[in-house]
Amino acid sequence: MNDVSSRSFEAAVPTGFIESLPRGSGIYVVGGALRDVLIGELSFRELDLLVTNVPLDSLVKLLRRFGKAEVVGRSFTVIKWTPRYSENSIDVAIPSRRDASIREESLPQISLEEDLARRDFTVNAMAFDLRSERLVDPFDALLDIDARILRAVGDDALLADPLRCLRGAYICAKCGLAVEPRTLDLIRSAAPKLQDIAPERISEEIKKTMLLPRPSTALRLWRDWGLLDYFVPELARCVGVSQEGGWHAYDVFEHLLHTVDAIPPRLELRLAALLHDVGKPARRSFIPERNRAIFYGHQNLGERLAKEILLRLHFSNEIAGRVARLVRFHMFSHAQTDKGVRRFVRRVGADLLDDLFALRYADIEAQGTDRDETADRQYQQRVKRILDERPPLSTRDLAVDGKDVMEILGLREGPRVGEALERLVEIVLDEPSKNTRDYLLKEIEDMREMILQKAAITKGENYRTQ
Repeated sequence: MNDVSSRSFEAAVPTGFIESLPRGSGIYVVGGALRDVLIGELSFRELDLLVTNVPLDSLVKLLRRFGKAEVVGRSFTVIKWTPRYSENSIDVAIPSRRDASIREESLPQISLEEDLARRDFTVNAMAFDLRSERLVDPFDALLDIDARILRAVGDDALLADPLRCLRGAYICAKCGLAVEPRTLDLIRSAAPKLQDIAPERISEEIKKTMLLPRPSTALRLWRDWGLLDYFVPELARCVGVSQEGGWHAYDVFEHLLHTVDAIPPRLELRLAALLHDVGKPARRSFIPERNRAIFYGHQNLGERLAKEILLRLHFSNEIAGRVARLVRFHMFSHAQTDKGVRRFVRRVGADLLDDLFALRYADIEAQGTDRDETADRQYQQRVKRILDERPPLSTRDLAVDGKDVMEILGLREGPRVGEALERLVEIVLDEPSKNTRDYLLKEIEDMREMILQKAAITKGENYRTQ
């Protein structure tokens, strides 16, 4: 365990800020940054400061002299402070009861020790005085750090905010801690209350967990602590779902965890890895004579489930949509012709290809069967070669546009214009050399008779229904 000093944090706090605080005030480093520095092997990315004996309004004004400060927070007040010339924000707070049922601003400010007593785990319930360089450790967190133990501050710590159950798994995974038995009992008792937590708060914990070096450590704790059923039951259903047949060494849940660890640490990739086989439990069929489990169509069901899960947890539409597309296409097969490759790219979307291949390689590694990925590597190079030729893949790539279609066919803007352009895309996908203005204008002319016939049929049908 490392010693701690003001030098550990001085680069993050603007010069002159501490000196500008009024007489009788205190300023302390609290939370994860202090915990991580004391554990020693970890550097901190986010800094939490606690300022005592300064009213909230006065503190905000003071912080704004040194940068941008915005008051946020649902369960207790936090000031997001971005010091001038810094890209990193600092969370600044005054001592709080951390109780969402109480309006903190209506209460007199409480003491530092009372604030620490309201925190979740002992390793987060310390404070380091930036002036005196004194460590305030009322709950023997240093002993727990030495013993690598996660211990709740009090018996009501987790019921007061059940989100702390997820945070405990994150801390254990990040810091190499093991939960002590009494705290585990408290976690399991509080777990059902996760259903009452605001989805966006849960999603923030998921995001942090997904970006750990090895998220699987925390994900197994979600399972072992009985948390999954209460915020993502679709993953709980993957536990113990066997995959006989020789392709997989693990059940579906363990395979998902291995895939998450194997993929690069980007949020969308990690979420896609976690959810890519979430449709398997409902699609499992077992063939006894072949001792094989099959999961036909799991990628299509998985696409829907992944999107539902992420939107339910208030991830953005963009993230949910992109992850769902990766889940849908992760079972792609190799096209045999260049024409087929172009259609594959159009179907998937060129913007998704690199992530899709990253998911494929992580999926292969996570099967645990030493499957050879050479064919996929070769296919990726083939796709890249064809993309380098810049073939037309969408209506934006055509040598003509909607105005040409409307002018030649006498159409107004509407779905028929789009249909005509899509027909042209189908032509140039097969033969990119036909993507010339002269050729496509002739093709539009040839559509005239078909358009007129369709219009006549529609008119006749409308007449018969009158």
